[in-house]
Amino acid sequence: MGLALLTGAALALSGCATTGDDDGSPGSAEKDTGPLRIGTLLPQSGTLAHLIYGPQAAVKLAMEDINNAGGVLGQDIELVIEANEFDTTDPTIINKSVDDIIAAAPSFVLGAMGTGNTNAAMPRLSEAGILMGSPSNTGVALSGISDSYFRTIASDIIQGRALANLVLHDGHTSVAILAQNNDYGTGLRDNFQETLEAAGAELVYGAEGNSEEFQESQTAFAPEVAAVLAQNPEALAIVSYEEAMQIIPELAAQGFDLSKLYLVDGNTIPYPEFDAGLLEGAQGTTPGRATEGEFLDALVAADSSATQSTNFAPEAYDAVVLVSLAAQKGGGTDTETIIANLGAVSGADGGETCDTYSDCLALLNDGQSIHYQGRAGGGPLTDGNEPSSALIGIYRYDDTNTPQAVGEIEG
Repeated sequence: MGLALLTGAALALSGCATTGDDDGSPGSAEKDTGPLRIGTLLPQSGTLAHLIYGPQAAVKLAMEDINNAGGVLGQDIELVIEANEFDTTDPTIINKSVDDIIAAAPSFVLGAMGTGNTNAAMPRLSEAGILMGSPSNTGVALSGISDSYFRTIASDIIQGRALANLVLHDGHTSVAILAQNNDYGTGLRDNFQETLEAAGAELVYGAEGNSEEFQESQTAFAPEVAAVLAQNPEALAIVSYEEAMQIIPELAAQGFDLSKLYLVDGNTIPYPEFDAGLLEGAQGTTPGRATEGEFLDALVAADSSATQSTNFAPEAYDAVVLVSLAAQKGGGTDTETIIANLGAVSGADGGETCDTYSDCLALLNDGQSIHYQGRAGGGPLTDGNEPSSALIGIYRYDDTNTPQAVGEIEG
């Protein structure tokens, strides 16, 4: 349901008492000019928990940068709820988290990270007048699904094509894929397969329609790995979350050359628990610009756990900044005002380019239109509430089983 259609009662859930301007027209709602209240819906436990570190640090850093620049409407942002999305294996946890978020009444919540969790939480949060913004949802079906949802990451269409082109560039024509059986796994697989086959390569295991996907949270993979290797693929891609931690050792045990392994955003992380050099030469793709330099240092300073993974940190940072700029531009911290201005501050209507909250705020205060070019490198938001273009980072594992950025492509 679009926010323009929400009842006044639902909108009242999304912030403090309204104190802004009312134009007096029938059905118009006053703007909330109190502090911007935000929350998070991130995987504190479950199969996605290894991905929380980047977004968690990014929220802290974004809030620091925004508040140090003068805040939103002259007031500091408030983080009013940090809820656990867990995973799709136990819906009672995310249902309880949605209850907690609604009770805390933020205007915006960063999350969820899993596409299935977003689908589970969105109806009630939307009805309550709370905007969701995900740094990691790549499911194609989420494009334009609701006015009260946006994402700062490329869809599976772009990453699937990029991964396939990387495999093709490396000269592989007989390829296998181990993909988990959910929207993320099958969506990325479908676009990976389409690009491979269009170039004349063959997907010898895991193709659409063959029922060779594995279940989310599966912990043993000896039969699947044996079936893959029976096809003698030149390369293998894994589309998973933490399941890669069990798949990779099984591949090694059954003799697969892990330098021919390709990972994706859900599992391109450091693996310090593996034997040194086990993953050396393996590659992965992750949407967004590589997290390095001053931004990496600032993330770690904001939250030392970012040393474990910075996946989705740029996208999470950008989501918080975009919401804050939208509130500032619209003169209100309520959800409806934020939604009405989100596309504009992302550059959908053109405007002066700026890449920090401080610089963008100065332009807004000077009455100018802006185009926030964020940390992730995505283009302005489309009518489907997602980046119009995006960078896909390419990573290669070193002898410490740590992915190192080696390049990027734009999609």
